[in-house]
Amino acid sequence: MKGLMRCLFCGLLQDEPEGVKQCQRCGGELVFEAGPEPETNGNYLQTQMELDQVNAPAGQMVDRHLLITIKTPENVPEKFLADTESGRQALSLHVVLDVSGSMHGMKIENTKQALRMAARILRVGDNLAMSVFSDSARLVLPPTSYNEKTRRVFESVIDELRPGGMTALYDGLDLGLQQADTMHSDNHLTLLLSDGQANVGETNLEIVGNLAKEGADRGLVVSTLGVGMDYNEALMTEIATQGKGRFYHVKDAVEIAQTMSAELGEAADIAARDVKLHIHLPEGAALIPLSAAYRCEIIDSEAIVSIGDIPIDLEVEVPLRLTMFAGTEGERLGVDGEITYTTPSGEKLKAQMNRVTVRFIQGKQYQKELGLVKPVAERIARQMHAKQVLNFSRAYNQADEAQIRDAEQERNRLREYVSMLDEPLQKELIEEMDADLHSVRSGSPMAKNSVYNAYQTQRSMRGRKK
Repeated sequence: MKGLMRCLFCGLLQDEPEGVKQCQRCGGELVFEAGPEPETNGNYLQTQMELDQVNAPAGQMVDRHLLITIKTPENVPEKFLADTESGRQALSLHVVLDVSGSMHGMKIENTKQALRMAARILRVGDNLAMSVFSDSARLVLPPTSYNEKTRRVFESVIDELRPGGMTALYDGLDLGLQQADTMHSDNHLTLLLSDGQANVGETNLEIVGNLAKEGADRGLVVSTLGVGMDYNEALMTEIATQGKGRFYHVKDAVEIAQTMSAELGEAADIAARDVKLHIHLPEGAALIPLSAAYRCEIIDSEAIVSIGDIPIDLEVEVPLRLTMFAGTEGERLGVDGEITYTTPSGEKLKAQMNRVTVRFIQGKQYQKELGLVKPVAERIARQMHAKQVLNFSRAYNQADEAQIRDAEQERNRLREYVSMLDEPLQKELIEEMDADLHSVRSGSPMAKNSVYNAYQTQRSMRGRKK
């Protein structure tokens, strides 16, 4: 009976081929994949590490890219569920809502309906609070344990909301995080919804983003919903990225309820907490995430990439740039590692990740197209493009000339990278890149779509069934 085989070079998992045992993509060496994890371990996350180019020129420092995919199950195994009635950890939700004048009409009415629906996702034992902001910030529902009585109080507070005034976004977020600090739970979500530009109090992107980062460092996840076409997409993505949450572009007010419910559902249904990739590097190598959503530290020859919490039924794609010192002709340098995480029940698990390998070839014989793993390289190119869109958006928001120059240099590197791909795909990617960057530069309404799509690519949480 055929078994699954893993390429030691590009990392592809594939059926055992007939005849010669060579990788279907890169021609690398295949080995049989180890069997399922022992029951005593219980690992339920699936991981795959892939490499975009398995060859490198001898005698030169080179950059290669790793793409690590993490898949979570539709349901966490019963023995790893939290010891609660619902089987999940208690959730503390603090809504931070823009009630400035621009939220009048269908925006505020649809938001009210969305909040009523979202509250019904909560369970007894969860915590709930709400702050609002316009000219200033105020607490309208103090942190309280959720039950039917709390829900009715929450709905009465919602009914009383009236939009008016300016947009003191920083003050609203600050108050929300202060209150979230008082809510006792292992699973926190601060959900910020706004339709406008921050125009009262602190408005600097870096300072507001740092406020979200300080909250995330205390375990307070911050997600953002930008409603309509007038909000500051660079600011909302910065808050979500620094807050280790998610950003949503809600074009129409009728989409608020579905978006808010989906975010709350993901925050409640966590498959694995504090997910980390421990990647063993060749001596002197460095590793840098292509997404600002992931942080990396290198200790000796181990890179530790922090992914955060991952909901159930999702596929997460983590792109990384690997820089290696010059290798000698015929040398092979491998990368492998482990994934660690905490289950909803609090148990810590570890699982081995597969190995990938770079082989160094004599300079005159090396051709960059040989050993290129095109499906992986295309995904890396799209990740690089997404990173540039977000960097351009941030740089133009800050009017930072140095950041704009850096983004332009990254654009040139992307053009060089896609030159290895087939011409039709090169053309497609360059056209997409030029269109997205033009929309960001010009400040057109399309910029919000470009930034949102880029953020979704970089965050790479996809596949959840609605």
